Amino acid sequence: MAMAVAVGSTISLGELVRLILPRGNALPAGVGRDRPVRWVVMAGAGVTPQADDFVLCGGAPTKKDLHSWAEIGVAAVATAAVVPAVNGGLPVIKLPSDVSLRDVQRSALELIVNRQSYLITRGAQIYQTLSRLLLEGVGLSELAQAMSEQTGKSVLIQDKRLKPLAEAATPGLSHVWPDVLNSLSLLSSLPESLRDRRQAALGGSREQSLAGGLVRLVCPIVSKGMARGFVTIIGIAGELDALDSLVVENGAQACALEMAKAKAVSDVEKRAHGDFVDAVLTGSLPLEELVRWAGRIGYEIEPPHAAMVWHWEGKDPRPSLRRLETLVNQSVAKLGLAALVRPRGDDIVVFCAVPDGERPERALRLAEEVRAAAAAEYPTHVAHGGIGRSAGELEDWRDSHREATQALMMAARLNERLPLFFGDLSVYRLLFQLERSPELEAFCREVLGPLMDYEGAGDLLETLEAFCEKLGNLSQTAERLFIHRNSLLYRMERIHQIAGIDMNNPDTRLAVHLALKIRRMLRPAPKPKRPL
Repeated sequence: MAMAVAVGSTISLGELVRLILPRGNALPAGVGRDRPVRWVVMAGAGVTPQADDFVLCGGAPTKKDLHSWAEIGVAAVATAAVVPAVNGGLPVIKLPSDVSLRDVQRSALELIVNRQSYLITRGAQIYQTLSRLLLEGVGLSELAQAMSEQTGKSVLIQDKRLKPLAEAATPGLSHVWPDVLNSLSLLSSLPESLRDRRQAALGGSREQSLAGGLVRLVCPIVSKGMARGFVTIIGIAGELDALDSLVVENGAQACALEMAKAKAVSDVEKRAHGDFVDAVLTGSLPLEELVRWAGRIGYEIEPPHAAMVWHWEGKDPRPSLRRLETLVNQSVAKLGLAALVRPRGDDIVVFCAVPDGERPERALRLAEEVRAAAAAEYPTHVAHGGIGRSAGELEDWRDSHREATQALMMAARLNERLPLFFGDLSVYRLLFQLERSPELEAFCREVLGPLMDYEGAGDLLETLEAFCEKLGNLSQTAERLFIHRNSLLYRMERIHQIAGIDMNNPDTRLAVHLALKIRRMLRPAPKPKRPL
Protein backbone atom coordinates (compact mmCIF):
# COMPACT_ATOMS: atom_id res chain seq x y z
CA MET A 1 0.00 0.00 0.00
CA ALA A 2 1.30 3.45 -0.86
CA MET A 3 2.69 5.42 2.06
CA ALA A 4 0.94 8.70 2.84
CA VAL A 5 3.20 11.66 2.08
CA ALA A 6 2.68 15.35 2.75
CA VAL A 7 2.26 16.99 -0.63
CA GLY A 8 3.69 20.47 -1.24
CA SER A 9 1.09 21.45 -3.84
CA THR A 10 -1.45 20.14 -6.28
CA ILE A 11 -0.62 20.61 -9.94
CA SER A 12 -2.85 20.21 -12.96
CA LEU A 13 -2.61 17.24 -15.28
CA GLY A 14 -2.01 19.58 -18.21
CA GLU A 15 0.92 21.27 -16.44
CA LEU A 16 2.49 17.93 -15.49
CA VAL A 17 2.29 16.62 -19.04
CA ARG A 18 3.73 19.83 -20.53
CA LEU A 19 6.56 20.23 -18.02
CA ILE A 20 7.58 16.65 -17.28
CA LEU A 21 6.86 14.37 -20.21
CA PRO A 22 9.00 14.33 -23.37
CA ARG A 23 8.13 16.96 -25.96
CA GLY A 24 5.38 15.82 -28.28
CA ASN A 25 3.39 13.93 -25.65
CA ALA A 26 -0.07 15.37 -25.21
CA LEU A 27 -3.27 14.60 -23.36
CA PRO A 28 -5.85 12.50 -25.20
CA ALA A 29 -8.58 14.56 -26.83
CA GLY A 30 -11.36 15.56 -24.47
CA VAL A 31 -9.30 15.16 -21.28
CA GLY A 32 -9.47 18.15 -18.96
CA ARG A 33 -6.17 19.97 -18.52
CA ASP A 34 -7.24 21.18 -15.08
CA ARG A 35 -7.66 17.70 -13.57
CA PRO A 36 -5.63 17.74 -10.29
CA VAL A 37 -2.58 15.55 -9.70
CA ARG A 38 -1.53 15.07 -6.06
CA TRP A 39 1.14 12.35 -6.40
CA VAL A 40 3.00 10.18 -8.91
CA VAL A 41 3.37 6.42 -8.36
CA MET A 42 4.96 3.50 -10.18
CA ALA A 43 2.45 0.70 -10.72
CA GLY A 44 3.66 -2.59 -9.33
CA ALA A 45 3.67 -5.02 -6.44
CA GLY A 46 2.55 -3.48 -3.17
CA VAL A 47 1.49 -0.16 -4.72
CA THR A 48 -2.16 0.82 -4.75
CA PRO A 49 -2.83 4.07 -6.61
CA GLN A 50 -5.05 6.61 -4.90
CA ALA A 51 -7.44 9.26 -6.14
CA ASP A 52 -5.72 12.01 -8.18
CA ASP A 53 -2.53 9.93 -8.57
CA PHE A 54 -0.59 9.95 -11.85
CA VAL A 55 0.33 6.32 -12.53
CA LEU A 56 3.45 5.23 -14.43
CA CYS A 57 3.37 1.69 -15.86
CA GLY A 58 6.48 -0.16 -16.95
CA GLY A 59 4.43 -2.96 -18.47
CA ALA A 60 1.05 -3.08 -20.16
CA PRO A 61 -1.81 -2.31 -17.73
CA THR A 62 -4.67 -4.79 -17.77
CA LYS A 63 -8.26 -3.87 -18.48
CA LYS A 64 -9.02 -4.72 -14.86
CA ASP A 65 -6.31 -2.34 -13.62
CA LEU A 66 -7.57 0.48 -15.81
CA HIS A 67 -11.19 0.04 -14.74
CA SER A 68 -10.20 -0.19 -11.08
CA TRP A 69 -8.02 2.93 -11.27
CA ALA A 70 -10.75 4.82 -13.09
CA GLU A 71 -13.25 3.96 -10.33
CA ILE A 72 -11.03 5.31 -7.55
CA GLY A 73 -10.34 8.56 -9.46
CA VAL A 74 -6.78 8.15 -10.72
CA ALA A 75 -5.83 11.26 -12.71
CA ALA A 76 -4.13 9.51 -15.64
CA VAL A 77 -1.86 6.64 -16.67
CA ALA A 78 1.35 6.87 -18.71
CA THR A 79 3.04 3.85 -20.28
CA ALA A 80 5.31 2.88 -23.15
CA ALA A 81 3.58 -0.50 -23.50
CA VAL A 82 0.57 -1.46 -25.60
CA VAL A 83 -2.67 -0.24 -24.04
CA PRO A 84 -5.93 -2.23 -24.13
CA ALA A 85 -8.56 -0.77 -26.42
CA VAL A 86 -10.99 -0.51 -23.51
CA ASN A 87 -9.62 1.58 -20.64
CA GLY A 88 -12.70 2.39 -18.63
CA GLY A 89 -12.56 6.08 -19.57
CA LEU A 90 -9.22 6.61 -17.82
CA PRO A 91 -6.81 8.99 -19.70
CA VAL A 92 -3.85 6.95 -20.97
CA ILE A 93 -0.74 8.68 -22.34
CA LYS A 94 1.53 6.68 -24.66
CA LEU A 95 5.21 7.32 -23.90
CA PRO A 96 8.25 6.71 -26.14
CA SER A 97 9.84 3.31 -25.62
CA ASP A 98 13.17 4.78 -24.50
CA VAL A 99 11.78 7.04 -21.80
CA SER A 100 12.98 6.52 -18.21
CA LEU A 101 9.95 6.18 -15.96
CA ARG A 102 12.12 6.75 -12.87
CA ASP A 103 13.33 10.08 -14.29
CA VAL A 104 9.75 11.05 -15.08
CA GLN A 105 8.64 10.17 -11.54
CA ARG A 106 11.57 12.00 -9.95
CA SER A 107 10.91 15.18 -11.94
CA ALA A 108 7.17 15.03 -11.36
CA LEU A 109 7.58 14.60 -7.59
CA GLU A 110 10.01 17.53 -7.49
CA LEU A 111 7.40 19.62 -9.30
CA ILE A 112 4.73 18.62 -6.78
CA VAL A 113 6.83 18.93 -3.63
CA ASN A 114 8.74 22.09 -4.54
CA ARG A 115 7.23 23.68 -7.61
CA GLN A 116 9.30 26.86 -7.42
CA SER A 117 12.60 24.99 -7.26
CA TYR A 118 11.61 22.78 -10.16
CA LEU A 119 10.60 25.73 -12.33
CA ILE A 120 13.92 27.46 -11.66
CA THR A 121 15.80 24.33 -12.71
CA ARG A 122 13.58 23.82 -15.76
CA GLY A 123 14.03 27.44 -16.78
CA ALA A 124 17.80 27.06 -16.59
CA GLN A 125 17.57 23.99 -18.84
CA ILE A 126 15.51 25.92 -21.39
CA TYR A 127 18.01 28.79 -21.37
CA GLN A 128 20.92 26.37 -21.82
CA THR A 129 19.17 24.76 -24.78
CA LEU A 130 18.50 28.10 -26.48
CA SER A 131 21.97 29.43 -25.69
CA ARG A 132 23.53 26.31 -27.16
CA LEU A 133 21.66 26.98 -30.39
CA LEU A 134 23.10 30.51 -30.47
CA LEU A 135 26.61 29.14 -29.95
CA GLU A 136 26.01 26.93 -32.97
CA GLY A 137 25.48 30.10 -35.02
CA VAL A 138 21.72 30.14 -35.49
CA GLY A 139 19.90 33.46 -35.59
CA LEU A 140 16.67 34.85 -34.19
CA SER A 141 14.55 33.00 -36.77
CA GLU A 142 15.85 29.62 -35.61
CA LEU A 143 15.47 30.74 -32.01
CA ALA A 144 11.81 31.61 -32.59
CA GLN A 145 11.27 28.22 -34.24
CA ALA A 146 12.87 26.44 -31.27
CA MET A 147 10.61 28.27 -28.82
CA SER A 148 7.58 27.42 -30.93
CA GLU A 149 8.56 23.74 -30.95
CA GLN A 150 9.02 23.74 -27.17
CA THR A 151 5.63 25.31 -26.48
CA GLY A 152 3.56 24.20 -29.47
CA LYS A 153 2.50 27.83 -29.88
CA SER A 154 3.24 30.72 -32.22
CA VAL A 155 6.21 32.96 -31.42
CA LEU A 156 6.98 36.54 -32.46
CA ILE A 157 10.22 38.46 -31.80
CA GLN A 158 10.08 42.25 -32.28
CA ASP A 159 12.54 45.10 -31.91
CA LYS A 160 11.95 48.07 -29.60
CA ARG A 161 9.76 49.74 -32.22
CA LEU A 162 7.74 46.52 -32.65
CA LYS A 163 9.16 45.72 -36.08
CA PRO A 164 9.13 41.91 -36.51
CA LEU A 165 12.62 40.42 -36.36
CA ALA A 166 11.61 36.75 -36.42
CA GLU A 167 8.42 34.71 -36.25
CA ALA A 168 7.22 31.12 -36.11
CA ALA A 169 3.48 30.65 -36.63
CA THR A 170 1.82 27.31 -35.87
CA PRO A 171 -0.45 25.83 -38.58
CA GLY A 172 -3.48 26.50 -36.41
CA LEU A 173 -2.88 30.26 -36.54
CA SER A 174 -1.51 30.57 -40.07
CA HIS A 175 -4.82 31.86 -41.47
CA VAL A 176 -4.97 34.77 -38.99
CA TRP A 177 -1.23 35.37 -38.59
CA PRO A 178 -1.06 38.46 -40.88
CA ASP A 179 -3.85 40.05 -38.84
CA VAL A 180 -2.06 39.16 -35.61
CA LEU A 181 1.18 40.77 -36.84
CA ASN A 182 -0.68 43.89 -37.88
CA SER A 183 -2.49 44.18 -34.55
CA LEU A 184 0.78 43.89 -32.60
CA SER A 185 2.71 46.46 -34.67
CA LEU A 186 1.62 49.55 -32.72
CA LEU A 187 3.00 50.74 -29.38
CA SER A 188 -0.58 50.92 -28.10
CA SER A 189 -0.83 47.14 -28.55
CA LEU A 190 1.61 46.60 -25.69
CA PRO A 191 0.37 46.29 -22.11
CA GLU A 192 0.61 49.75 -20.58
CA SER A 193 3.36 48.68 -18.16
CA LEU A 194 5.63 47.82 -21.11
CA ARG A 195 5.25 51.00 -23.13
CA ASP A 196 7.98 52.80 -21.22
CA ARG A 197 11.17 50.93 -22.12
CA ARG A 198 12.91 51.61 -18.80
CA GLN A 199 9.86 50.63 -16.79
CA ALA A 200 9.39 47.53 -18.96
CA ALA A 201 12.89 46.34 -18.02
CA LEU A 202 11.90 46.04 -14.35
CA GLY A 203 9.38 43.20 -14.73
CA GLY A 204 8.94 39.84 -16.43
CA SER A 205 6.28 38.58 -18.80
CA ARG A 206 2.72 39.90 -18.97
CA GLU A 207 -0.38 38.08 -20.16
CA GLN A 208 -2.70 39.95 -22.52
CA SER A 209 -5.95 39.05 -24.26
CA LEU A 210 -6.07 39.47 -28.03
CA ALA A 211 -8.91 39.55 -30.53
CA GLY A 212 -10.39 36.33 -31.86
CA GLY A 213 -10.13 34.35 -28.64
CA LEU A 214 -6.34 34.52 -28.54
CA VAL A 215 -4.04 35.39 -25.67
CA ARG A 216 -0.36 36.17 -25.47
CA LEU A 217 2.55 36.24 -23.06
CA VAL A 218 4.86 39.13 -23.89
CA CYS A 219 8.26 39.58 -22.27
CA PRO A 220 10.76 42.43 -22.79
CA ILE A 221 14.23 41.72 -24.16
CA VAL A 222 16.33 43.62 -21.62
CA SER A 223 19.85 44.93 -22.06
CA LYS A 224 21.58 47.62 -19.98
CA GLY A 225 18.41 48.43 -18.05
CA MET A 226 16.33 49.07 -21.17
CA ALA A 227 13.83 47.03 -23.17
CA ARG A 228 15.47 46.48 -26.57
CA GLY A 229 12.64 44.39 -27.98
CA PHE A 230 9.90 41.92 -27.08
CA VAL A 231 9.23 38.17 -27.29
CA THR A 232 5.61 37.06 -27.58
CA ILE A 233 4.05 33.60 -27.32
CA ILE A 234 0.52 33.44 -28.73
CA GLY A 235 -2.05 30.73 -28.16
CA ILE A 236 -5.72 30.03 -27.61
CA ALA A 237 -7.26 31.66 -24.54
CA GLY A 238 -7.00 29.38 -21.51
CA GLU A 239 -4.07 27.34 -22.88
CA LEU A 240 -1.08 29.33 -21.65
CA ASP A 241 0.74 27.66 -18.78
CA ALA A 242 3.96 27.55 -16.76
CA LEU A 243 5.98 26.10 -19.64
CA ASP A 244 5.00 29.03 -21.85
CA SER A 245 6.11 31.45 -19.13
CA LEU A 246 9.46 29.69 -18.76
CA VAL A 247 10.08 29.66 -22.50
CA VAL A 248 9.10 33.29 -23.11
CA GLU A 249 11.18 34.62 -20.20
CA ASN A 250 14.27 32.52 -20.88
CA GLY A 251 13.78 33.03 -24.60
CA ALA A 252 13.88 36.80 -24.01
CA GLN A 253 17.21 36.38 -22.19
CA ALA A 254 18.59 34.34 -25.09
CA CYS A 255 17.36 36.97 -27.55
CA ALA A 256 19.12 39.66 -25.52
CA LEU A 257 22.34 37.65 -25.87
CA GLU A 258 21.90 37.28 -29.62
CA MET A 259 20.96 40.95 -30.12
CA ALA A 260 23.97 42.06 -28.07
CA LYS A 261 26.23 39.85 -30.19
CA ALA A 262 24.69 41.16 -33.42
CA LYS A 263 25.05 44.75 -32.22
CA ALA A 264 28.69 44.23 -31.29
CA VAL A 265 29.42 42.80 -34.73
CA SER A 266 27.46 45.61 -36.37
CA ASP A 267 29.29 48.27 -34.37
CA VAL A 268 32.67 46.88 -35.39
CA GLU A 269 31.56 46.76 -39.02
CA LYS A 270 30.18 50.32 -38.86
CA ARG A 271 33.42 51.63 -37.38
CA ALA A 272 35.48 49.90 -40.05
CA HIS A 273 33.23 51.20 -42.84
CA GLY A 274 33.12 54.66 -41.28
CA ASP A 275 36.89 54.90 -40.97
CA PHE A 276 37.16 53.90 -44.62
CA VAL A 277 34.71 56.65 -45.63
CA ASP A 278 36.72 59.19 -43.61
CA ALA A 279 39.90 58.12 -45.37
CA VAL A 280 38.25 58.47 -48.78
CA LEU A 281 36.89 61.94 -48.04
CA THR A 282 40.02 63.32 -46.42
CA GLY A 283 42.29 62.00 -49.18
CA SER A 284 44.82 61.04 -46.53
CA LEU A 285 45.86 57.75 -48.18
CA PRO A 286 47.04 56.76 -51.66
CA LEU A 287 44.44 55.17 -53.89
CA GLU A 288 46.22 51.80 -53.80
CA GLU A 289 46.02 51.70 -49.99
CA LEU A 290 42.31 52.61 -50.08
CA VAL A 291 41.66 49.72 -52.45
CA ARG A 292 43.51 47.32 -50.12
CA TRP A 293 41.55 48.74 -47.16
CA ALA A 294 38.25 48.05 -48.93
CA GLY A 295 39.37 44.46 -49.44
CA ARG A 296 40.26 44.06 -45.76
CA ILE A 297 36.80 45.19 -44.62
CA GLY A 298 35.11 43.07 -47.29
CA TYR A 299 33.39 45.92 -49.12
CA GLU A 300 33.01 45.79 -52.90
CA ILE A 301 34.04 49.12 -54.47
CA GLU A 302 33.92 48.05 -58.12
CA PRO A 303 30.34 49.17 -58.87
CA PRO A 304 29.78 52.91 -59.33
CA HIS A 305 28.73 54.70 -56.14
CA ALA A 306 26.65 57.82 -55.57
CA ALA A 307 27.13 59.93 -52.47
CA MET A 308 24.29 61.13 -50.30
CA VAL A 309 24.31 63.59 -47.40
CA TRP A 310 21.54 64.02 -44.79
CA HIS A 311 20.98 66.69 -42.17
CA TRP A 312 18.18 67.54 -39.74
CA GLU A 313 16.61 70.93 -40.41
CA GLY A 314 17.07 73.78 -37.93
CA LYS A 315 18.58 73.94 -34.50
CA ASP A 316 18.05 71.89 -31.37
CA PRO A 317 15.79 70.55 -30.06
CA ARG A 318 15.57 68.22 -33.01
CA PRO A 319 15.88 64.44 -33.45
CA SER A 320 19.31 63.01 -32.75
CA LEU A 321 21.88 62.38 -35.45
CA ARG A 322 22.06 58.79 -34.23
CA ARG A 323 18.37 58.34 -34.96
CA LEU A 324 18.88 59.71 -38.47
CA GLU A 325 21.73 57.24 -38.94
CA THR A 326 19.43 54.43 -37.79
CA LEU A 327 16.73 55.49 -40.26
CA VAL A 328 19.29 55.47 -43.07
CA ASN A 329 20.61 52.03 -42.09
CA GLN A 330 17.08 50.64 -41.81
CA SER A 331 16.24 51.99 -45.27
CA VAL A 332 19.41 50.46 -46.73
CA ALA A 333 18.51 47.09 -45.20
CA LYS A 334 14.87 47.32 -46.31
CA LEU A 335 15.87 47.90 -49.95
CA GLY A 336 18.68 45.35 -49.79
CA LEU A 337 21.31 47.80 -51.06
CA ALA A 338 25.08 47.84 -50.65
CA ALA A 339 26.04 51.09 -48.95
CA LEU A 340 28.47 52.70 -46.52
CA VAL A 341 26.96 54.95 -43.84
CA ARG A 342 28.97 57.38 -41.71
CA PRO A 343 28.05 60.22 -39.31
CA ARG A 344 30.32 63.22 -39.96
CA GLY A 345 29.79 66.34 -37.89
CA ASP A 346 26.07 67.13 -38.08
CA ASP A 347 25.59 65.11 -41.26
CA ILE A 348 25.07 61.50 -42.26
CA VAL A 349 27.18 60.58 -45.28
CA VAL A 350 26.20 57.63 -47.47
CA PHE A 351 27.90 56.01 -50.44
CA CYS A 352 25.40 53.79 -52.24
CA ALA A 353 26.35 51.25 -54.91
CA VAL A 354 24.43 51.93 -58.13
CA PRO A 355 24.35 50.34 -61.61
CA ASP A 356 26.16 51.97 -64.49
CA GLY A 357 24.15 54.82 -65.94
CA GLU A 358 23.69 58.55 -65.97
CA ARG A 359 21.08 58.63 -63.23
CA PRO A 360 21.68 56.80 -59.88
CA GLU A 361 18.17 55.40 -59.54
CA ARG A 362 19.00 53.14 -56.59
CA ALA A 363 20.39 56.07 -54.64
CA LEU A 364 17.33 58.16 -55.50
CA ARG A 365 15.06 55.32 -54.35
CA LEU A 366 17.03 55.05 -51.12
CA ALA A 367 16.75 58.82 -50.62
CA GLU A 368 12.99 58.68 -50.97
CA GLU A 369 12.80 55.77 -48.52
CA VAL A 370 14.84 57.72 -45.94
CA ARG A 371 12.74 60.84 -46.44
CA ALA A 372 9.48 58.91 -46.02
CA ALA A 373 10.76 57.11 -42.90
CA ALA A 374 11.93 60.37 -41.31
CA ALA A 375 8.66 62.13 -42.15
CA ALA A 376 6.57 59.28 -40.74
CA GLU A 377 8.48 59.19 -37.46
CA TYR A 378 9.08 62.94 -37.08
CA PRO A 379 6.28 64.77 -38.94
CA THR A 380 7.23 68.14 -37.40
CA HIS A 381 10.90 67.94 -38.47
CA VAL A 382 12.53 67.79 -41.88
CA ALA A 383 15.54 65.72 -42.88
CA HIS A 384 17.12 67.52 -45.83
CA GLY A 385 18.96 65.30 -48.29
CA GLY A 386 21.30 65.80 -51.23
CA ILE A 387 22.48 63.21 -53.78
CA GLY A 388 25.58 63.42 -55.96
CA ARG A 389 26.07 61.93 -59.40
CA SER A 390 27.46 58.42 -59.92
CA ALA A 391 31.20 57.99 -59.47
CA GLY A 392 32.59 55.11 -61.50
CA GLU A 393 35.98 55.06 -59.79
CA LEU A 394 36.94 55.25 -56.13
CA GLU A 395 39.04 58.34 -56.80
CA ASP A 396 35.85 60.15 -57.94
CA TRP A 397 33.86 59.44 -54.76
CA ARG A 398 34.95 62.77 -53.26
CA ASP A 399 33.48 64.62 -56.26
CA SER A 400 30.14 62.86 -55.78
CA HIS A 401 30.24 63.79 -52.08
CA ARG A 402 30.93 67.44 -52.96
CA GLU A 403 27.94 67.44 -55.31
CA ALA A 404 25.73 65.79 -52.67
CA THR A 405 26.77 68.46 -50.16
CA GLN A 406 25.89 71.23 -52.61
CA ALA A 407 22.53 69.60 -53.32
CA LEU A 408 21.91 69.33 -49.56
CA MET A 409 22.73 73.01 -49.04
CA MET A 410 20.38 73.93 -51.88
CA ALA A 411 17.60 71.79 -50.39
CA ALA A 412 18.04 73.59 -47.06
CA ARG A 413 18.25 77.00 -48.80
CA LEU A 414 15.06 76.40 -50.77
CA ASN A 415 13.27 74.74 -47.84
CA GLU A 416 12.83 71.73 -50.09
CA ARG A 417 11.45 68.73 -48.21
CA LEU A 418 12.25 66.33 -51.04
CA PRO A 419 15.90 65.23 -51.38
CA LEU A 420 17.61 67.01 -54.29
CA PHE A 421 19.78 65.32 -56.89
CA PHE A 422 22.73 67.37 -58.08
CA GLY A 423 22.05 66.37 -61.68
CA ASP A 424 18.58 67.97 -61.45
CA LEU A 425 19.77 71.31 -60.09
CA SER A 426 20.15 72.72 -63.59
CA VAL A 427 21.07 76.42 -63.52
CA TYR A 428 21.21 76.39 -59.71
CA ARG A 429 24.57 74.60 -60.02
CA LEU A 430 25.98 77.70 -61.73
CA LEU A 431 24.22 80.14 -59.43
CA PHE A 432 25.53 78.31 -56.40
CA GLN A 433 29.10 78.97 -57.53
CA LEU A 434 28.28 82.69 -57.87
CA GLU A 435 26.34 82.91 -54.63
CA ARG A 436 28.62 85.48 -53.00
CA SER A 437 28.84 87.66 -56.08
CA PRO A 438 26.99 91.02 -55.72
CA GLU A 439 26.16 90.73 -59.41
CA LEU A 440 23.47 88.14 -58.64
CA GLU A 441 21.51 90.52 -56.44
CA ALA A 442 22.06 93.35 -58.90
CA PHE A 443 20.85 91.27 -61.86
CA CYS A 444 17.76 90.10 -59.94
CA ARG A 445 16.85 93.65 -58.96
CA GLU A 446 17.47 94.99 -62.46
CA VAL A 447 15.06 92.46 -64.00
CA LEU A 448 12.40 92.25 -61.27
CA GLY A 449 13.04 95.46 -59.30
CA PRO A 450 9.69 97.21 -59.71
CA LEU A 451 7.86 93.99 -58.89
CA MET A 452 10.07 93.27 -55.86
CA ASP A 453 9.21 96.70 -54.45
CA TYR A 454 5.53 96.58 -55.36
CA GLU A 455 3.19 95.95 -52.43
CA GLY A 456 1.21 92.78 -52.88
CA ALA A 457 3.37 91.51 -55.74
CA GLY A 458 3.38 87.95 -54.43
CA ASP A 459 0.66 86.77 -56.82
CA LEU A 460 2.37 88.45 -59.74
CA LEU A 461 5.74 86.86 -59.02
CA GLU A 462 4.04 83.48 -58.57
CA THR A 463 2.35 84.05 -61.92
CA LEU A 464 5.71 84.70 -63.60
CA GLU A 465 7.18 81.53 -62.06
CA ALA A 466 4.26 79.42 -63.32
CA PHE A 467 4.42 81.07 -66.75
CA CYS A 468 8.14 80.19 -67.06
CA GLU A 469 7.59 76.68 -65.70
CA LYS A 470 4.91 76.03 -68.35
CA LEU A 471 7.06 77.54 -71.11
CA GLY A 472 4.62 80.36 -71.81
CA ASN A 473 1.58 78.15 -72.36
CA LEU A 474 -1.31 80.30 -71.10
CA SER A 475 -3.80 77.45 -70.62
CA GLN A 476 -1.37 75.31 -68.63
CA THR A 477 -0.25 78.32 -66.60
CA ALA A 478 -3.84 79.20 -65.67
CA GLU A 479 -4.43 75.57 -64.76
CA ARG A 480 -1.27 75.53 -62.64
CA LEU A 481 -2.44 78.66 -60.76
CA PHE A 482 -6.08 77.49 -60.48
CA ILE A 483 -7.35 80.73 -62.10
CA HIS A 484 -9.35 81.59 -65.19
CA ARG A 485 -7.46 82.34 -68.39
CA ASN A 486 -8.84 85.91 -68.38
CA SER A 487 -7.50 86.39 -64.84
CA LEU A 488 -4.10 85.25 -66.05
CA LEU A 489 -4.17 87.71 -68.95
CA TYR A 490 -5.05 90.49 -66.50
CA ARG A 491 -2.10 89.58 -64.27
CA MET A 492 0.29 89.49 -67.22
CA GLU A 493 -0.89 92.95 -68.23
CA ARG A 494 -0.34 94.25 -64.68
CA ILE A 495 3.20 92.81 -64.72
CA HIS A 496 3.88 94.66 -67.96
CA GLN A 497 2.47 97.91 -66.56
CA ILE A 498 4.43 97.74 -63.27
CA ALA A 499 7.79 96.39 -64.46
CA GLY A 500 7.73 96.85 -68.20
CA ILE A 501 8.33 93.13 -68.66
CA ASP A 502 7.39 91.78 -72.10
CA MET A 503 7.23 87.99 -71.82
CA ASN A 504 6.80 87.71 -75.59
CA ASN A 505 10.49 88.62 -75.95
CA PRO A 506 12.63 85.41 -75.72
CA ASP A 507 15.60 87.22 -74.15
CA THR A 508 13.36 88.89 -71.58
CA ARG A 509 11.70 85.57 -70.79
CA LEU A 510 15.13 83.95 -70.19
CA ALA A 511 16.25 86.85 -68.00
CA VAL A 512 13.06 86.73 -65.94
CA HIS A 513 13.30 82.96 -65.47
CA LEU A 514 16.91 83.31 -64.32
CA ALA A 515 16.10 86.24 -62.02
CA LEU A 516 13.27 84.28 -60.40
CA LYS A 517 15.65 81.40 -59.62
CA ILE A 518 18.19 83.84 -58.18
CA ARG A 519 15.48 85.40 -56.04
CA ARG A 520 14.39 81.97 -54.78
CA MET A 521 17.98 81.02 -53.94
CA LEU A 522 18.73 84.30 -52.16
CA ARG A 523 15.29 84.71 -50.59
CA PRO A 524 13.76 81.24 -50.18
CA ALA A 525 10.04 80.88 -49.64
CA PRO A 526 8.82 80.90 -46.03
CA LYS A 527 8.86 77.55 -44.29
CA PRO A 528 5.50 75.77 -44.26
CA LYS A 529 3.59 76.10 -41.05
CA ARG A 530 3.90 73.23 -38.58
CA PRO A 531 0.78 71.18 -37.99
CA LEU A 532 -0.91 71.97 -34.69
